[in-house]
Amino acid sequence: MMNLRRKLAAMASSLAVLTAVLLAGCQAPAASQTDAAPTETISSALADTGILTLSVNPEIQIEYNKEGKVVNLTGMNADGEAIVSSYQDYIGKDCQTVLSDLVQKINEAGYFVEEIDGNPRNIVIQIEPGSVLPSDDFVQQISQSTQTAVANLSLASDIVTIDKDDYDPQYAQGSTPSPYITLEKAQEIALAQANVNAADAVFDDREFDLDDGTPIYELEFMAGGYEYEYDVDAVTGQILKAEHNMPVDQGATQAADYNDTDYGPNNDGVTDYNDTDYGPNNDGVTDYNDTDYGPNNDGVTDYNDTDYGPNNDGVTDYSGDTNYDDGGSNYSDSDDDGDSGYDD
Repeated sequence: MMNLRRKLAAMASSLAVLTAVLLAGCQAPAASQTDAAPTETISSALADTGILTLSVNPEIQIEYNKEGKVVNLTGMNADGEAIVSSYQDYIGKDCQTVLSDLVQKINEAGYFVEEIDGNPRNIVIQIEPGSVLPSDDFVQQISQSTQTAVANLSLASDIVTIDKDDYDPQYAQGSTPSPYITLEKAQEIALAQANVNAADAVFDDREFDLDDGTPIYELEFMAGGYEYEYDVDAVTGQILKAEHNMPVDQGATQAADYNDTDYGPNNDGVTDYNDTDYGPNNDGVTDYNDTDYGPNNDGVTDYNDTDYGPNNDGVTDYSGDTNYDDGGSNYSDSDDDGDSGYDD
């Protein structure tokens, strides 16, 4: 009897331990699944779908399926919400078509009229990391269709694309891809907006920073004698700050060229103090004897040529030619017919 009790007690103890182990085993994965749920949900969601974001000033997120058909639009800011609310029949359309339609609506709303740093607003198309690509040339296709839409609207905006290769891998965490674009892509976006060729730009400062919680690239570069300061959103690629100025010292140097006083004829940037020939026969050499401004201007002054009256023949007739009708002076002839008719 004692042995039986011991056996039952041992069995009960073993059962309790087994139950505790089983319960502990069930609870641990639950906590792990809770932590991993967002990553798994995103991964599974993006396995068959993709998300791309269109940014001008309106920012609009476009969700599409593995065939490249749009399934949802979301305005990411107030301007984006306004554009989406005016576009209702997008479900099932190709991404290329929807992008073209959105560019047209953004243009109609007047957002392309506003410039950034004196240049047209550029368009940024961003593919979210992990998104399905319906084809190998999907990014190229949507970029080309957007460029066509821009050209048809006679806009001068450039198209900048951000795809999976444009994210900085050093900010990736495990299986979660980096949310931040690379410094090189930020520089490309800034140069495109500034309308500056990469070969002409020299970057003085490049810094990744958090500005009130917003991750940004602060960029400073020189090009064409100007200093540029641009801030680029490290997540969306949007331009947050854009300005350029001529350096103070260079501007002072250009304004203080006192040697350039050549305002006369033959202005070639070099002052020719001997070139004072402003009279007739201006040939760059001053001819002080050339004062012939009267009639029969032949370059030689004829001081005897003072004949300005009728019968102007180059010789002044001081005595005879005072009659402005027939060449003979008749001072008593006050009548137009030569016969003064005071008695008439």
